[in-house]
Amino acid sequence: LLTTDGEAFLPYAQQMIETLETGLSAVKGQGVEAEGLLRITMPGSFGRMYIIPTLAEFHARYPQVSLDLRLSDTVLDVVEGAYDLIIRNAPLTDSNLIVRKLAADRRILVASPTYLKRHGVPKTPDDLGNHQCVILSDSHRWKFENGQTVSMPRSLVINDGEAMRKMIEQGLGIGVKSVWNASESLKSGLLVEVLPDLPLVTETALWLLYPSRRIIPPKVHAMIDFLLEQFQPVPPWEC
Repeated sequence: LLTTDGEAFLPYAQQMIETLETGLSAVKGQGVEAEGLLRITMPGSFGRMYIIPTLAEFHARYPQVSLDLRLSDTVLDVVEGAYDLIIRNAPLTDSNLIVRKLAADRRILVASPTYLKRHGVPKTPDDLGNHQCVILSDSHRWKFENGQTVSMPRSLVINDGEAMRKMIEQGLGIGVKSVWNASESLKSGLLVEVLPDLPLVTETALWLLYPSRRIIPPKVHAMIDFLLEQFQPVPPWEC
């Protein structure tokens, strides 16, 4: 067991060892080989839906890379958590991180067919005030690209995106969802888009973040290139 001081020092020691191993590999002429432990954190829903299904292919390409994954919707510190790579819906405010865009995070209004049959289909943003809405945490102000902003009543508020989608599917109200999160439900008919001709302002994206180092380990390069291949130029949920 580590002392409190030991736990605080552990991430820095791990980074020192990693840097040393990378340097030794380069000296031996093996710097292009991806190997070793790769620590990644990502949003829970996104990881389960889009990252986990690709890992068999990644492992087949890079069998010497072992993975330590954390699925969490909490914003984590790269140094404190000793992560090599972070996938997040918004860039972190850390000047020591390199940020690369993985994919657009387009948001849309959705509802279940049952809800719309019972309560009617809104024709304008102003009509939304007459509807029950499912809101993620404090996201109660919905901005449209036409310049209109609607403040929604806090009918139903929840802090989990996947649970929110299920509430909307069950007919509890209208909500804003990322297309990547709602795409399967839209295809199956569990959800339909509301006000499709009035797009919402999208202020977020899916980002890759990793520490700024003179030498980026080959295992990190391998995963970044692999993910960019999977999600660019068009992410799977937009196909």
